[in-house]
Formats: sequence, C-alpha cells, structure tokens
Amino acid sequence: MIRTISATVLAVILVMGLASAPAAAQGAEQIVLTETIDASFGKVWNAIKRGMELEVCGKPQTEKVIEPAEEGGLYKGIYISDFCVFAQGEDTTKDVLERYGDVPRIRGGMWITGRIQYKINVREEERNKTKIILRAELSGFEEFITNQVHFWASNGILEKQLMARILAFAKEEKEE
Repeated sequence: MIRTISATVLAVILVMGLASAPAAAQGAEQIVLTETIDASFGKVWNAIKRGMELEVCGKPQTEKVIEPAEEGGLYKGIYISDFCVFAQGEDTTKDVLERYGDVPRIRGGMWITGRIQYKINVREEERNKTKIILRAELSGFEEFITNQVHFWASNGILEKQLMARILAFAKEEKEE
C-alpha cells in the first residue's frame, strides 16, 4: 500500500515537472526597468509621452493619471502603449525578432511581423522625486505553421533604449 502511494506521488511529481519544463525553457524572465528621477510627476509624465511619440505606436491603449485623493498626496500614472510594429515582411523579420528576445521555436515557421507593447507605471515618491517602472512584451505573427500571434519576453534592449530616451527628455523638461 505504501509503495503504491509512493509510486503515485512520484508519478505525479514527474508529470508536473515535465509539464512545466516547456514553459520554463520557452519563456525567459521578463525584464523590468526601474528608475527614480529627481523631477516632478508632471515633467516625467511629459517625458514619457514625448518618448512614446518617437516609437510610432499610435494611440496608447491606456493613458491614465490618478490624482491624489487628499491635498498634498502623490500622483500615479499608467501608460500602456498600443502594439508598436518594429519588423514586417517575410525576409528579415525572424532576424530582427531574434535580436530582441528568444523567439518561440516553430519548426518551418515564417514570421511576418514583430511588435512590442510597453507598460509603464509612474509613481510620485515625494515632491520632485518620481519613480518609473517599465516592462515590455514582444509578440509576432507566425503565418506558415500556426497562423497565430505568439508572445515572449524581451531581452531588454528596446526597453533600455526607451528608458534612456525618457530620462533624457525628463532632464530637458526639468531644465526648462
């Protein structure tokens, strides 16, 4: 009886381990960039909007400023971009996608588009000190085998470029 229970427990553990292995192998850890800037919430928010205008993503899915409930409270903001297409066409898309993350392995797959979506949380920590948290998710359309959009974690290159641009714009805003 005890051997049967032990064998059953072992089998369950093995099945759970095998089921989670593809997910762990396929998806890398999501890159999260965090910066605290010595500038007001308004100046940082303007810098984010300026930085996103250069990405040519279209109208954001979410652009929300949460004003403080009480006087002297702190501001918060959420900016979620639309999907920004950075690669298109059959010939070069896979090479571009591989530059920015671990593309899902699809044998014989043909990637048609590559895109990124930025998610930015902004929080005023104290007067003239604002924190930015930036995340992004890559996706692409594979046409030949699955005919679906697939999502995966970025390697951080595009996020670092955007964060550098936001910091530069925030510095400009602060100096004005």
